[in-house]
Amino acid sequence: MSQRNKLSLWQKIKRFLTTSAPQSVIDGASKPATSTVKDNVADSKSHEIPRSNKRDEAEKVKNDRSEMDAASDVNTGHGRSQAITPDSSADQHEPHHTPIVDFLKTYFNDKQWHYTYYRPKTHDGQQSHHLSLRMRHKDLNCGYLFQAQEESKLLAVYGVLPFLIPESHQSAAMLLITQLNYDMLIGNIEMDVNDGEIRYKNAIDVEAVGINEKVVDHLLQSVVAMTTVAHELFSNLINNQDPEEDLQALLMTLRQDIDSRTFFLPTQFVQ
Repeated sequence: MSQRNKLSLWQKIKRFLTTSAPQSVIDGASKPATSTVKDNVADSKSHEIPRSNKRDEAEKVKNDRSEMDAASDVNTGHGRSQAITPDSSADQHEPHHTPIVDFLKTYFNDKQWHYTYYRPKTHDGQQSHHLSLRMRHKDLNCGYLFQAQEESKLLAVYGVLPFLIPESHQSAAMLLITQLNYDMLIGNIEMDVNDGEIRYKNAIDVEAVGINEKVVDHLLQSVVAMTTVAHELFSNLINNQDPEEDLQALLMTLRQDIDSRTFFLPTQFVQ
């Protein structure tokens, strides 16, 4: 499959995060990668959806609160540990003024994690920052990508499998992904049909839930857990010479599991 002369940002990150075979997961180096990147990188492949800015409305609501509530507020403009207070649920919905990327850098540095930072391109209206790193979990060495859109206050985390799905297995992989996503409550599994890359994605709206160490911990843990499960499923798939046959048995098991559950039908009345 021919490659373009100019690599996109996502392709550059994939080169950094992925390898060519699942065996390299166990045999790969355990040292974190610390490669450098150019200041200006190409646009991200991820779709960016602009959203309306609700900061003015949130500030108006904040100013209308009583003096008693205002006295208990924390200063959300300074310090990452003050972005959310664990004792006040109302403060979790306050607008977060610290840039998401600055919080992530502090978060990684505090944990002494090595990462590669990709700054947004000049004309990127969403101001999409990317931070990539490698992590080991249960002898599985995978790449993880944090994408922070400062304009829309969105944070997405991707777990990228360290191997690609060959063309001969991509049809079976897409069928499996469709069935898995159908019953998945949070996040989703994705495949790049251009090269067979598999990744799991989960995301949060920082403007709605805020951001602190606990929020990022839970977000990252969910991605690591699902990436580990996805690695096992798709490793078995690509190691099978006849994936269509075994996939049918797997899908039958999934359908039986779904059919055994109780579903609630919507009301017949139009609201």
